[in-house]
Amino acid sequence: MKKGFLHELLAIEGDLKGEREKVKEEAIVTFSKKANLFLGYAKKLNMFSEERSEEEGEDQQAVTETVPGKLKYAAGAFTRYWDIRLQKEAANQEAKSDVVVDGNIMFMDLPVSFLLGMEEELKQLRKVFDSIPTLTPGIVWEKDVSQGEDIHKAKHDIEKNKTEKLVQHKVVVPATKEHPAQVAQWNDDKPVGKYITTNWSGMVTPSEKSGMLGRLDKVLRAFKQARQRANTQETKSLTVGKEIFNFICK
Repeated sequence: MKKGFLHELLAIEGDLKGEREKVKEEAIVTFSKKANLFLGYAKKLNMFSEERSEEEGEDQQAVTETVPGKLKYAAGAFTRYWDIRLQKEAANQEAKSDVVVDGNIMFMDLPVSFLLGMEEELKQLRKVFDSIPTLTPGIVWEKDVSQGEDIHKAKHDIEKNKTEKLVQHKVVVPATKEHPAQVAQWNDDKPVGKYITTNWSGMVTPSEKSGMLGRLDKVLRAFKQARQRANTQETKSLTVGKEIFNFICK
């Protein structure tokens, strides 16, 4: 990576932090309050009577967002801010330590002040992952590459009859010379067609979400431990954002 001057990093750090915060909040709102963006369907009405075939039709909605796609977008803002912070802290030549995950060194010689700041950053990132919507349980979902790399399709269509109310009559008391017949009246629901709905989703499975949260927590613990082991070393320009997201979202 091309080296720069500390004052150049300081000049843009605030802007990148603001961008990261905006993208983070937007991602949380999308995940937690706009689940419809991750869902798609195709609904078709077939009438039982050929005489009513003109009433047949289709309705469909494409999946607008996918969880992996949204995470890739958010990763850009987080990564740019993290890397700028790292380069700034490295320029200060403060205490440093390795970040070790599963016995392997993920990052070498990170500044202690950056390690401390990254603990809070990873906590903020966890809020995003914690808000990820997951596939509806009780439905068998299958990958549907024809709709997109990260799209799932419900294995079974949902079928529901289209009904219409028909008025039925029945003579309860026959007519006599003195009195007219007493007739009971009620409504019956008669099936006249069938709705067939196919559902798609851009969400992830609960196990995939749990796996990402588990790996994120593992990285967070590693940063905490690295801060405690920090020692003074000379640093070079480093990046962390891309590697963290690659590990969490693998």
